[in-house]
Amino acid sequence: MTGRELMSSVDRAWLMMDDPANPMVINGFWIFEEPLQYENVLAVLEERLLIYERFRQRVVERRGALKPRAYWEIDPEFDLRAHVGRIVLPPPGDRKTLNEAVARLLVHPLDPNRPLWTFTLIEGFEGGSVFFARVHHCIGDGAALVNVLLSLADEAAEGARRPPSEFPRKKSAPQLPTPAAASSVPVKSQGGRKRVGNPGNLLSLAARGGQLAAKVFAVLAKLALMTTDDKTAFKGAVGVGKAVAWSSGIPLDDVKFVKNRMGATVNDVLVAAVAGALRRYVEARGDNPEGKTIRAMVPVDIRRPQDSKLTNRFALVYLPLPIGIADPIDRLFETKRHMDAIKRSPEALVTYQAIVGLGVVSDKIARRIRGYYADKVSMVLTNVPGPSQKLYFAGKLLETIVFWVPQSGSIGVGISIFSYGGQVNIGLITDRGLAPDPDTIIAAFQAEFDNLLRVARAWETQARQ
Repeated sequence: MTGRELMSSVDRAWLMMDDPANPMVINGFWIFEEPLQYENVLAVLEERLLIYERFRQRVVERRGALKPRAYWEIDPEFDLRAHVGRIVLPPPGDRKTLNEAVARLLVHPLDPNRPLWTFTLIEGFEGGSVFFARVHHCIGDGAALVNVLLSLADEAAEGARRPPSEFPRKKSAPQLPTPAAASSVPVKSQGGRKRVGNPGNLLSLAARGGQLAAKVFAVLAKLALMTTDDKTAFKGAVGVGKAVAWSSGIPLDDVKFVKNRMGATVNDVLVAAVAGALRRYVEARGDNPEGKTIRAMVPVDIRRPQDSKLTNRFALVYLPLPIGIADPIDRLFETKRHMDAIKRSPEALVTYQAIVGLGVVSDKIARRIRGYYADKVSMVLTNVPGPSQKLYFAGKLLETIVFWVPQSGSIGVGISIFSYGGQVNIGLITDRGLAPDPDTIIAAFQAEFDNLLRVARAWETQARQ
């Protein structure tokens, strides 16, 4: 095995979650009002991306019932240009045209004989450019990959790039910076820090008895007894075709204003608005959402502050979304109640151990386990905070960042919340057969947030009188 690096069991678990209808690939794009130059883009990637060795490594698998393994090895024929494409949008080059192009790009399987990532420079979008990225989840989680991608950016426009050939290709990757991104439901550990504690000794801790053991066993019982999610427009057989949409930026200050007035968190407010948007969509499809709750699978950051490795360090929890509640304020408080319960629970620790275990079993067993738990939810929901100031890439101002979280198995909806430069954007990906018009959900999200903001301002006015 000389020259090969054993893939960790948790990274292999995400590799094995690939499905023809739902590849386990994180997709996202950066929007620029000015055109990017292809050669300048290559120069930045040569200088800053390829120093991370993982982006020059391909995956080699050894399958079988006994001790299946996956390894990283340097691709001897690596060619940067083979990973960085270039297309021009047809007229009129608007948002609809862009979304259709992205929907076509993101269903293409990554070449398993090459490093599992691709970028595409999309030209002709409203006079500017879009830089579209696809990275397989086995390379790293959202927190790690956000930091890698942001390491490509600058705080100022100065610094024209040299041609790629002038940069020597380094043989080892630097340490990642401490992750600035957190997942949608941070879980408090001792000392009140919003991190999950070390999951490595979870079962031994449970075996010792006591309060933690009781909570762990309660979580195990919950996971074992979960029923299939309520039938709505978001639940059903999934296919290869996808549709994408994304929101205009919502001022983060407005979100903070709502959360302060209502005694919630930024996450509570945004997730409650998402639940309201889903309720509206279900009603528009002729279904009755009253009394219904659908589940979202939510990533939870378990990365320690000093953990800077490019890998996966997150677990999954099951968050009920109260779409059956009509009143937006009641829905917000119910969302907060569910979020608070998850923060007090060791559910993330339990599911992380399950993911680690998934990475050491055969493909057949892994598919069965993946299918069982995917059947219990209707969507994946994640929230990653980005930098508060706007950045530059290849000398151009990066205006907007949007990404789309991958789904697994039979899950047909992915909702991604990302904050950048004082704005919050929602990225939505749906199965075309289940929800072919995700733009209507995005519009409903905006309307739901506007309702919460209107109420919060009214409360503020009343408090001043």
